[in-house]
Amino acid sequence: MHLRIFILLTFLGVMNVYASEQVTGLIVSSLEQREDDEEAPFDIHSSNKIHNCGGKPSNVYRVYSEFDTVAQRRFMLALEALKSRMTLSVWTDGCDGRVLRVNSLRLDK
Repeated sequence: MHLRIFILLTFLGVMNVYASEQVTGLIVSSLEQREDDEEAPFDIHSSNKIHNCGGKPSNVYRVYSEFDTVAQRRFMLALEALKSRMTLSVWTDGCDGRVLRVNSLRLDK
């Protein structure tokens, strides 16, 4: 019984490792949107920051936005980072499969 509790607590701890953390200096190598939906998230692929969501190394960060105007602004910030070779700082919100959820981002010089 104690082993099951230990395994469960360890698993929950690993799941929350990326909850509400800041990642700075993210270099955007590409942007992607797979779903055709007005509230669909878009993905940022990084060339320098790796996380372990889903138990394997990944460089994909998923940006969700509830409102269309917010989604558009966030996408434009990420696109500017890609075009101008500036970096992003993102605040994460846990894992979504093998991607790290992003709940806000900032363009850095």
